[in-house]
Amino acid sequence: MIAAFLSRQKGAFLRLHAQQWPLKWLFAPSGNAFEFALRNTIASLVALGIAFWMELGEPQWAAMTVWITAQGSRGESLSKGRWRLVGTVLGMAGAVGLVSAFPQAPWLFIPTLALWAGLCTGLATLCQNFRAYAFVLAAYTCAIIATGALNAPDHVFEIAMARGTYIFLGVVCEMVAGLVFSASLAVKARRTMRGWLIEAIGAASKVIGDVLDGAPPPEAAIRAIFSRTLSLNEQLEFTVVEVGRSDHAIACAYATIGILSRLVSRALGMQARLSTQLVLSERARVGLAEVARFVRNVPARLDDADTLLALRRDLEALAARCDILLDEAGATDHPGEGFNPDDAIILQGMRLILEEYRTLLIYFEARPTEATTPARYRLRRVLHFHAAFHNAMRSAAAICLAGLVWEVTAWPQGAAFISFIAVVVGRFATTDNTVLVSNRFFYGACFAALASILPVFFLIPTGTGFEALIVALAPLMFIGGLAARNPATATAAGSYNTFLPALIGLDNHMRMNELTWFNATIALLLGLGAGVLVFRCILPFNIYQVCALLRRRALHGLQRICATPRFLPAENRWIGLITQGMERVIRYAGATLTPFMELNLHGLLSTMTLGRNLLFLRGVAARPALPAALRDILAQFFTGLGPHWLRGPGVEAAVFTSRIESAISTIHQHAALADDRECPAYAEVLGSLLVVRHEWQGNQDWLNDRHFRRCLQLARATGQ
Repeated sequence: MIAAFLSRQKGAFLRLHAQQWPLKWLFAPSGNAFEFALRNTIASLVALGIAFWMELGEPQWAAMTVWITAQGSRGESLSKGRWRLVGTVLGMAGAVGLVSAFPQAPWLFIPTLALWAGLCTGLATLCQNFRAYAFVLAAYTCAIIATGALNAPDHVFEIAMARGTYIFLGVVCEMVAGLVFSASLAVKARRTMRGWLIEAIGAASKVIGDVLDGAPPPEAAIRAIFSRTLSLNEQLEFTVVEVGRSDHAIACAYATIGILSRLVSRALGMQARLSTQLVLSERARVGLAEVARFVRNVPARLDDADTLLALRRDLEALAARCDILLDEAGATDHPGEGFNPDDAIILQGMRLILEEYRTLLIYFEARPTEATTPARYRLRRVLHFHAAFHNAMRSAAAICLAGLVWEVTAWPQGAAFISFIAVVVGRFATTDNTVLVSNRFFYGACFAALASILPVFFLIPTGTGFEALIVALAPLMFIGGLAARNPATATAAGSYNTFLPALIGLDNHMRMNELTWFNATIALLLGLGAGVLVFRCILPFNIYQVCALLRRRALHGLQRICATPRFLPAENRWIGLITQGMERVIRYAGATLTPFMELNLHGLLSTMTLGRNLLFLRGVAARPALPAALRDILAQFFTGLGPHWLRGPGVEAAVFTSRIESAISTIHQHAALADDRECPAYAEVLGSLLVVRHEWQGNQDWLNDRHFRRCLQLARATGQ
């Protein structure tokens, strides 16, 4: 009885420990969260103390910069600090030029400021990671300095230099604190990077093994791999900062991620081949099982150089056996000799997967003598000019409306109101679910306003030195640091940590009184609240419009592939276009995918496989040694495809369907008469055409304009 009771208590304790109860991040933080909060609390207080010692006019900006710059890894912090300095310099230059040009002309000043903010926000949308942050910072730094200098335009240069001094001080303090708390940075970064790659290869190998075993994995698992490759591709930029851009291993890591995306795409093609009701011989099934076993064991053999070398030798031996099977299957037309006519199609797909694994292991090992062209395989980001234009227009309109409010009301805090709106519309223009993120940012500012009541009204008035200020601020900053490392509260914590020093009103020669605190807090909350309303009312993010845009862009890519061989997209760019579109939908949806989103994700995934096989057929058609009959078949297949002003979408779809069926039928006829040297080429082309037909027929709900419009109207009507 006692043992059973203790067992129940132990189980309850474990469930409680594993449960994500609301304040676990505060009362039971992880070691990394505790170190992050402690490090940045110390750094911000040191920056604040130096700013007081230097008699700077607004010392709170030094502490705010520490929290703005602080990130989870040293690479992220160093990168953000560097680009923050760049963005600050751009914003300072813009503010000085703007105030100098229009010192007494408000309705030239405000529209020009709006154009500057729109330009910077649009450019930020076209950039990635903290390069985008630099443009965003240039937008609202210019707004903060320019509006703050309107009362004293002759001193705009001094005001701009003071702002740059605060930010430089905060960045330096954060960097020094990070270096003190970090050791062997490059070694740890390389180890972490290798662990990321092994984890991603393991997830992909599991999916590929399931495909080869005839147990197709759920699409969610495949989408998760593509999302993981995109996040790794972005995360490596910060590893570059820690290790060094000239490191060959970094270039090979980028290539490994790109090859991994190609490999999963190849597995989708293999899944389509296996779904076409082919009749396989026992020898082909044994080969499939052998390749599946090998693929599943790949991640466990990547840990050290010796096992990796043995893995590569085993891969070469397996590829040689697969080539022998393919040659025998191509040379045999009689099932009685151990092969069926369909075996060559599957064996060809197996060979392509093994070739991708061969390239993957070369770049994973990263020997300079073998991995010679890593840039060829790197995933490339696709620019979204449509989103950039929307963000630019929204930012410009928001600044103009804020200026109108200031002009009409003559509010003394109107300049701060414009600045806070510029912060919100700039900072979150590059995110997908802007309404949700800006709401959380606003909630964080509300918590900062509530937290500032204690030091402003009770603690700071009782002390006269910097030590008393530390006692008042350190616990509040430390709590904000813990919240910043909790994913559920990270966005709100970023706002809390940023605005808490500003709401306390730090100065060497005065304390903030009740009236000043009330005016500053109202300006902050109204400015951030207006920024949230801007995202809801001015060109709001529309998931249905985004899905339609992604579909149009993907179909345009297919038309380019079919229309002409002169302007074909590179394979890594094609994969990047589709995977970035899927990632955008997934990030917006979060954990709740509606049926319409599922339709679009399935359509994008299928279109990626369809386009990649069409690109493969284009490459085969360009081979000099291709049999003449096969070259004519491919030329006949591609000739006249693509958009035409005399054909509607329905006619184009019918033409494409008839071309596929005609090409497959013709290849079957010619393959029966081909000699042993030509059979592998026919098997390659036939396998890709079967994949194209499978994806084309199975994705008509998304590819067909009429079906898609019906699904779109239903989703808009039902909210799903």
